[in-house]
Amino acid sequence: MIRSLKILALLASPLTLFSQQAEMPPRMESTNQPARFGPLRFREDSVTIIGEYKNFTGGPPFKVAVSEWISNNQVTYSAPIDSNGHFRLTFPMPAPGEIHIDFGRASLWNVAIPGETMYLSADMNKIEGPKRGDTAAITAWKEHTATIFEGSNARLHNDIYRYWRHQAASSNQTGYGSRQWNEQFKLDAFCDTVHGIFRSRMQFLQDYHRRTPLEARALQFIETTLRYSNASVLTQRYYYVLWNDRVKHEKRYFATIDSIVRPVLTTGYLAMDYRTVLRDIHSHISTKALNLPGSNIDSLHNEYILHPVERSLTQAWLASIIQRQGHVLDDSMMTALRASVKEPYLIKQLTQRNDALKALQADNALLAGARLITEFPELKTSAEIYRHITAPYRGKVIYLDIWGTWCIPCREAMQHMPPVKEQYAGKDVVFLYLANRSPMEAWKNTIKQHRITGANVVHYNLPAAMQQLFEKDYLDEGFPTYMLIDKEGKLVTQKAPRPHHTAELITAINKLL
Repeated sequence: MIRSLKILALLASPLTLFSQQAEMPPRMESTNQPARFGPLRFREDSVTIIGEYKNFTGGPPFKVAVSEWISNNQVTYSAPIDSNGHFRLTFPMPAPGEIHIDFGRASLWNVAIPGETMYLSADMNKIEGPKRGDTAAITAWKEHTATIFEGSNARLHNDIYRYWRHQAASSNQTGYGSRQWNEQFKLDAFCDTVHGIFRSRMQFLQDYHRRTPLEARALQFIETTLRYSNASVLTQRYYYVLWNDRVKHEKRYFATIDSIVRPVLTTGYLAMDYRTVLRDIHSHISTKALNLPGSNIDSLHNEYILHPVERSLTQAWLASIIQRQGHVLDDSMMTALRASVKEPYLIKQLTQRNDALKALQADNALLAGARLITEFPELKTSAEIYRHITAPYRGKVIYLDIWGTWCIPCREAMQHMPPVKEQYAGKDVVFLYLANRSPMEAWKNTIKQHRITGANVVHYNLPAAMQQLFEKDYLDEGFPTYMLIDKEGKLVTQKAPRPHHTAELITAINKLL
């Protein structure tokens, strides 16, 4: 079992930043062997990546994806790349953890440590991997260094990068973890198959480490991410299994998951999939509490969430979900949260978000001119409801969004709407929003928060029975659902382009104008 150690402070002299035209600085690896990663500790800090892409011929900004600790979401930060291929990006990093560097181009998987400056050099002509099956090309690609990290943690980052190249070139699990791959197995066979793949990957790591010794933190990070990536394949499959099948396989399934992750519980936070595993386990706890009369969700939580840090994190994530749904946490909820979440950083972030929500709730000026419709005649069929909400807008194209304050994907999609609404300001287009199971204050807070207002925007909050009646005939599989309705009030599609497919959405609307 990996022992819990405190993280040693990594002290490095300040690095002189190079100009846009300067060469990469010399390697700055410390001669001391750094201590292994220890238990999770937060601090207000950031990471800076300064880099150069050789043979850069243009393209999108340089991007880094990290996991945001409060929301449990992946967040992407970006910075422009100049004509010489140089870039610099600084992003928040309160604890060591996995980062994805410029996926889709450099596609580098590594770890970042709060306070560090990473120097990155990559040759765009040599970064793409070889075709599967080309043995000579694979061998050459594994040995060639197309990318170099420099700085105080150079060996750590380069060891991870070189291992990743060897593992990627040697892997033959095409489609591993995809839903199509998962569903070819029954649940018990799936559990055995994933555990077998996990063991083979652990053996690959051990063999590689014998041939090419890894820096202690690199080995620790790779093992942790490997364990949690395989555990997440198991929890993701279980997430979609019907309740009766879950009960049948639960004991064995969770014993397998536990055997995979237990050796790295104290450092699981290093892996992005750590959050996925915890989220899926909590979802199972909630489902079990609903399906077993008399069960206590707090007792189940303590049974399945084994580590104190994990318990603290899941409580913080649950509070964050409530806030993201537009709800202010009252004083009693904040008091209970402070008792269960021991990390000052998490409490500070949640308190700041709660205060921002309180201010938002009090600012009614943000709803000035907004059309919020909450009163309706008695409508007994979905057809009647459809006519009632669309008839006032005959002669206009309608983009209708069925959403809910509780629906995170619905809310995230709203951030892509401002440019679409601006495109059609003053034109014969109206944007209608139908809210599902959305309490009044949370509904209004969400509208304020995402600025979903304007002369061409209308919000409906139907009575629950009427909303359910409407959704029975018009909801397309789930939330959110986007509908396009022509100028005569005829439904064109219940599968309209989503807001983040902006160009497709604009094309679809233009066809109806």
